Amino acid sequence: MKILILITALAAMLMPAHGALRQCAGSRDRRYESSGFLTADWTQKACNASGGTIDPNKRGNQKCCNVPDSNQDKFTVWCAGQSDKNFNKYAPIPQPC
Repeated sequence: MKILILITALAAMLMPAHGALRQCAGSRDRRYESSGFLTADWTQKACNASGGTIDPNKRGNQKCCNVPDSNQDKFTVWCAGQSDKNFNKYAPIPQPC
């Protein structure tokens, strides 16, 4: 029982205290790419690069990353630098979820 309490306390301390839900939307003419693949892929990559965590309950065009406050700029830069040759008319747009 004591070990379980210790693990829970350590996990709570390691979780980021503050963050924001962000996504890297695949957008063209103010519209999402319809399959949701592009937004999900770009959000996942920007999230990994910025040390964030993906909300497991959202997928496709709703995919969100909880980005620590200290890494907001890193998420934005990583998002904006992405491209996909199969979706060359779509631009990555970092935005809140």
